[in-house]
Amino acid sequence: MFGGAGRKKKEESLSSAMSPDNPPSKNAGGASIMGFDPEGLERAAKAARELDSSRNASSAIELIKTQEATKQHEAAAKRSEMEAYTQQMRQQNIAAEAEEARKTLDAQTQHDKQRSDYKDNLERKRQIDMLNAQKYMQE
Repeated sequence: MFGGAGRKKKEESLSSAMSPDNPPSKNAGGASIMGFDPEGLERAAKAARELDSSRNASSAIELIKTQEATKQHEAAAKRSEMEAYTQQMRQQNIAAEAEEARKTLDAQTQHDKQRSDYKDNLERKRQIDMLNAQKYMQE
């Protein structure tokens, strides 16, 4: 199936089939024509085999583990930093809402006092007018 006799001819036909002038058609039956490139997978497998057979394989794996642990710690630190920032924003919002509520209460209290003073003033004027009217009637 993968014999070397007709290989060059197949590669030429595949490369000509994949050229920009001849894009793959939807009804073509070959796997490499459909966009799957086995060469990349083969290169990755070869690199993995070389890494496994290398004398530095264990140190490379340890380095990768260390890098991954570092990334996880950085992500956890970033997450806790964002949580602290969110908590700080919540506290600032609560403080701002409390300040607004205090200002509203102060304004309401002042308004109620002014209204009460105005009513009291009107009542005093009414009482004075009634007394003046009674004096006028007695004269």
